[in-house]
Amino acid sequence: MSSNLLEPCLLYDRLGHRRRPGSDCLRCATLAQPCSLNSEPTSPNCRSSSSTHCLPEHTQNTRTIAPEVNKQSAVDERLERTVESLIDRLDAKIDALASRFNDKPPLREERNAIDHDPAPVLLIREAALDAGVRSPEQNEVRPEAYADPISSGLVSSSIAHSLVELFHTHYGRWVKFPEDLSTPALLSQIRRSPLLTCSVLLIAVRHTTQDLADRLAPQLFREAQRLVTSSLLVVPQTTPFFQAVLILSLWSTTIGQVPLSIDSWLLTGYGLQQALISPDFMAVMRPDAALPTVQGHIDACMLPPCRLYKAYLADLFLRYCVGTRRQALLADVDIERCARFMQTASITNYEARMIAEVKLYWIIYRRCCGPQPDLETVKRALATWQQEFLALFTQPRSQFLRMGFHFAHLLAYSNCLKSASQEASATMTSGSSSSSSSASLVAGMLPHAKNIIHLAIDTTDDRTRHLTDQIYHLVTFAALTLCRLVHTYESNLRATGHDLDALDGLVVNLVDWLRSIGLPTSHTAYMLGDIVFARFIILRPHSRVLASSTAGRVGGEEEDVGFAQSLLDDGSFSDEVPALAYPGFMGLELFDMGLGGAEVSWPQWEGEMYSSA
Repeated sequence: MSSNLLEPCLLYDRLGHRRRPGSDCLRCATLAQPCSLNSEPTSPNCRSSSSTHCLPEHTQNTRTIAPEVNKQSAVDERLERTVESLIDRLDAKIDALASRFNDKPPLREERNAIDHDPAPVLLIREAALDAGVRSPEQNEVRPEAYADPISSGLVSSSIAHSLVELFHTHYGRWVKFPEDLSTPALLSQIRRSPLLTCSVLLIAVRHTTQDLADRLAPQLFREAQRLVTSSLLVVPQTTPFFQAVLILSLWSTTIGQVPLSIDSWLLTGYGLQQALISPDFMAVMRPDAALPTVQGHIDACMLPPCRLYKAYLADLFLRYCVGTRRQALLADVDIERCARFMQTASITNYEARMIAEVKLYWIIYRRCCGPQPDLETVKRALATWQQEFLALFTQPRSQFLRMGFHFAHLLAYSNCLKSASQEASATMTSGSSSSSSSASLVAGMLPHAKNIIHLAIDTTDDRTRHLTDQIYHLVTFAALTLCRLVHTYESNLRATGHDLDALDGLVVNLVDWLRSIGLPTSHTAYMLGDIVFARFIILRPHSRVLASSTAGRVGGEEEDVGFAQSLLDDGSFSDEVPALAYPGFMGLELFDMGLGGAEVSWPQWEGEMYSSA
């Protein structure tokens, strides 16, 4: 910002230019009289002192300057000098602030691990900043925009065919691509929407080869951002738009290689608002709309985005409301509309789990995310939810419902612990009662964090590498929380008989598990494994498990040993810690939060968002 905008009119000439030494100020120039602020008087009849404004000679010959005029001139002079001094100080402040953003930021000091309690997804992004993670697309020169990546030659027809086939096989069910549709027919169908085409190719290319992913993914990601931006001007939207919204939001970390590369809370919320006016949704948006009981009839009368709205969009939106601590534009009636699918006779296990997750995250949003959640009320609400969907807990893929169940408890305990810590600091509570309350809450958190990690590792199969980013976010949040608890309450946990080596070992095992999934620089799991490992080194530098782990990897994974040793010895991270930009549709430069990440926080709403209103 230019400091000239802050200066008063007295410091400008009649043309709007800033007054220079030796020139008249605006007041004297307007009155056509010599200016006393100049270094030398312009008239021999003027006083040699510069403390008063001089009048023209013909004026002095006809009248005498009144004392009030001299007094006012002195006041004006002091005012001008004071304002100019303030402007100089503002310039110095602005220059100092600019130099901070241009230079390498200092290493952030580790704040109190409990008092500093960002939202779950923001905690992961903060850890990514500390680990030096940056989006590859920030390094690329931005080419001219194009409409179709296949027509432009960015992706050849043969590669596009392979990528669409891969996506159809592993991810098509998320956006209800017909299972019996051939790859050429599906490719022809999705090419009608450049945004959907970019989204499909972007996710698929992350699961191919490293060379292909490095070459195509950054360009596809930029084009997807541009197309999403332009889609904001189109009302109403068509089916491919809602499918693209789901794809970009389900894999919000994968697409840009930074946690929450695109603001999925904003994107899914916009999708839900578009659904309110979309002709495709009219049949199911009415409260009195009747539900068919035969699966074929459901598929015939409801287009894919209509069904996705009932579970997928609402599920994703609520996940990001919880993950970023932002407000939800949903109400109880919307959740009940999603639950109406349970009334159909032919609902699949996959669809039922989606509906269960919508109701679970509604409970988390309403009960677990407030500054002072009532643990007993939370436990009762979660027990009721578990009983309602108990049949699903005995069916395949139930581990994801269990992980969400433990996440709800972990989040509620975490917020209670933060509240207890703040109250103890505010009231200077003595150590006995405060320590007892904190110890009880910490003891309640540890099993839930461990259960989330065990569920992820113990249920690994050939579909694990194709899971959505939300599952990996849950696991990463559990690991980061576990590291923070052990770091903050190490002495208390040892005194109560907890095996800290076992807790540290679980985190290290999770890192190994995450790094075993997918391509090293393309898959979300591998990247999150590096993030957890970097935070573990900072919080647990003297862990015996860390020492044995790094020693045992010499000759096998030298890069891990070097990475760990550099953090332990130097206390620094990457040579170029990037700006962790606010994710948005318009590009990184529009929402640049600057370096450091600690000076400016993301918008987070608390208080009324958790009320029943």
